[in-house]
Amino acid sequence: MDSGDETRGDDRRVTPSPSGPSDTVRGYPPLGLVVASAVVFVASAAWFAVYWAHPFGSPILGWLPAVFGPALGFLAARRVARNDELAVPARRLWHQVSIAACLVTVSMVSAAYDALSRASAQHIGPVTIGLLALAIASLLWGLLRMPVHARPRREWLTIGLDIGIIIVANGLLFWYFTTDHQNSQHRQDSVSILALVVLAVGAVLVGLKMSLTGPVGIDRRATWVLGCTILVCAALAAHGSLLADHPDLSLLMPILPLAYFGVVTAAWLQEKAVIDGRSAGRRRRRHVFNLLPYVAVAAIDTLLLVTMHDSRGAVQLMIAGSVTLTALVVARQLFAFADNARLLSQVDASMLELRRHEQRFRSLVQNSDDIITIIGAGGRFSYVSPGVRRVLGGEPEDWMGRLADDTVHPEDLPMLNGLVRELRKQPGASTRSQARILHADGGWRWMEVTYTNLLRDPSVHGIVCNARDISDTRRYQDQLAYQASHDELTGLANRALFTSRTERAVATAAPGTVAVALVDLDDFKTINDRLGHAVGDALLVAVSARLRGCMRPDDTVARLGGDEFAILLTDLRSGESGAVAERIIAALTESVTAGNHDLLIQASIGLADNDTGSDADDLLRRADIAMYAAKELGKNRYVHYDSDLDARAVEQASLAAALSHALERDELRLLYQPVVDLPSGRVVGVEALVRWHHPSDGMVSPVRFIPVAERTGQIVPLGEWILRTSCYQAADWYRRYGDEAPARMSVNVSARQLLEPGFPQTVASILAETGLPPDRLTVEITETAVFGGGRAVEAVAAIHALGVAIALDDFGTGHSSLGLLRTCPVDVLKVDKSFVDGVTGTVEQEAIVTSIIEIAQALGLRAIAEGVETGAQADRLHDLGYRLAQGFHFAKPLGSAEIESLFTTNEEGFTSAAA
Repeated sequence: MDSGDETRGDDRRVTPSPSGPSDTVRGYPPLGLVVASAVVFVASAAWFAVYWAHPFGSPILGWLPAVFGPALGFLAARRVARNDELAVPARRLWHQVSIAACLVTVSMVSAAYDALSRASAQHIGPVTIGLLALAIASLLWGLLRMPVHARPRREWLTIGLDIGIIIVANGLLFWYFTTDHQNSQHRQDSVSILALVVLAVGAVLVGLKMSLTGPVGIDRRATWVLGCTILVCAALAAHGSLLADHPDLSLLMPILPLAYFGVVTAAWLQEKAVIDGRSAGRRRRRHVFNLLPYVAVAAIDTLLLVTMHDSRGAVQLMIAGSVTLTALVVARQLFAFADNARLLSQVDASMLELRRHEQRFRSLVQNSDDIITIIGAGGRFSYVSPGVRRVLGGEPEDWMGRLADDTVHPEDLPMLNGLVRELRKQPGASTRSQARILHADGGWRWMEVTYTNLLRDPSVHGIVCNARDISDTRRYQDQLAYQASHDELTGLANRALFTSRTERAVATAAPGTVAVALVDLDDFKTINDRLGHAVGDALLVAVSARLRGCMRPDDTVARLGGDEFAILLTDLRSGESGAVAERIIAALTESVTAGNHDLLIQASIGLADNDTGSDADDLLRRADIAMYAAKELGKNRYVHYDSDLDARAVEQASLAAALSHALERDELRLLYQPVVDLPSGRVVGVEALVRWHHPSDGMVSPVRFIPVAERTGQIVPLGEWILRTSCYQAADWYRRYGDEAPARMSVNVSARQLLEPGFPQTVASILAETGLPPDRLTVEITETAVFGGGRAVEAVAAIHALGVAIALDDFGTGHSSLGLLRTCPVDVLKVDKSFVDGVTGTVEQEAIVTSIIEIAQALGLRAIAEGVETGAQADRLHDLGYRLAQGFHFAKPLGSAEIESLFTTNEEGFTSAAA
């Protein structure tokens, strides 16, 4: 008989407390009661056997174990019933067992009294029978209250047939041993028979209930010990007629100690199971069948074989054949059951493994940071894994039934819808994409989603989506991409991004609709060196903001490096690029605050438009050529590229290449222009001017090659050669002519030279090398070179400290900062030709020249008027207070021999009449 697959799911259990059971100690429970009950049983069985053979002593010795055995059972059952770790139904059963044991103990006292007073131990009095009936009722009540397995109707039919087999077999055996088998002198009285009937029926009911009851906290070993004990005792009790010749003996004497030895043992097993942790939550294995019906059939067959000696020969043969056939059928059934048991064990093992896999998968899904969802055919979520709590917030139930489209960023939705439409056409196919998914807080999270089409899978019927949060990864990728394509200081696009956008724009635009503007800040290096890199960086940031403010939304502003910016202009109309350049120049003319400094900044801009066949590199190259043309034209302006600039750029590149070899090939010459005294015209000094005799182009003007030298850096070795050569010449004149020689040699020094590390030391070493006294050398610098202060002014101060005079060239044409005259050591102011030209013109033009001489006189400086071309200019300058002048009116730049003839033969000097 199948006892059921598993326990009922609603069994009530008590969770074991961490501190352990209330009445037991961790380990094995006490064995004292088990040992005591075993001793009582052994003693009763030994006394009973000895008394059976040779009666001796008082029969009361046989009744004492029958009283003590149930008493020990009461103590053991009561201790188990009070264990808080045991399930409530099990504790209730053991409580009823303890009550039954107590009643049996009292009944045995009554039975002993009846036996001793009536001189017959086999007589069972009404009090004893009543107490035993109450004990059996108590035990049955406890069993009937135990939960029963839920079973299908077909299984209950099988159980009913098994119960019928057991009851019929038990009835036949009981009838044979209690009635038919007893002879007239050995028959028991009706009361004893009734007691045995009650005990037998109770034993059958106990066994059946044990088979039908689930574990619910009762240890299976304890259950079988109790059941077997009751059945064995019932079987022994049926043989009471064997004691008809021994009136002082009763089967209760050995049976009850045996029965309660089983009860005590079962109680000990129950306690041990609780300690081992098997009692709570342990599910029974599936039992394929119950042996009791087959044992009952075997018992009846055995009874037939025992009783067939009273039958005739033919009947005996039929009985033997029937018994044999029954045995074969039972054996065949048992083998079939064994096969079924093996198969079901394999099924159980497979189901257990399947449950483990399911549990493992469930744990992985529940604890994974990935989200697993199923989107049904209607586009709604039909399953959402618990991982959604950690990643997107909210409970899975909140997501169930939602339209998947409602959770996708609007910008990503068209892409995903197209992807899913294609995926629906390919059952079983997978694809992957990245999209922004709505978070419970209203924000968006970047997710990488793998879609698998399982619409045709009946267990899924949807598109399975496995999504993981890649927000951090995308953020890092965006940061890296931004850093790779943008300038770190200004946040503008860098050269790579600018070139890429320019290439895309040129590839798709019509000719003349795209332009590149190259913006270079004038004199930025001077500011950076004077005020420091922090101020320079702040200035670049401020200029970047100004440039962005001048642009349209679709234009791109980039920083190419240093103080060089580039602007990509698209969708242009005629003349629009020039308007943008004018806006930039106007925006930069306003003072810029950088590092607590208010600075004036200017820019030179080169513009280049796209034409047929041009690319990004062409536009940048042309804009660069135009930008340098703007610088050569005086800075703070813009120049549009044309083809003539290309030829000029080629020419300048050729000049730069040839200039690099000019010193080696001795192609450079120095000329000297006299500086004369007014009004005498006597030569008091000369200014060294370099000339280049190109092997193929002839004489090259300094206006052509000096800007090239400054841009390429060749001005440094060229300037050093000019300084050394002119110092040698001045020292030679001084050695040969003494005071008759020009008093001062003036040499122009560029801003680039002043910023060269160790330039003052270079000047000192040249003076020492040539032997020229420092007071006979004048270094001419421009206002622009020292306007920014910093290292340039420090270099000028160091040169001045050598005893070298400092002249400020082209005074009034640059920044014209009067503060410069206080911070920079200046000895001479050289008035630019543009002011000298107006000295004989209007009153306003003359006022500038007058102001300069007044400033020089007030500060104790010498003033030299440059570019004097007429006698009238010389006379007017003298009238205004000028005492030094130079220009073509007096002499053009001359070679050293011609200069010598001037100061050796022209004693009267140059006069205005000479003009």
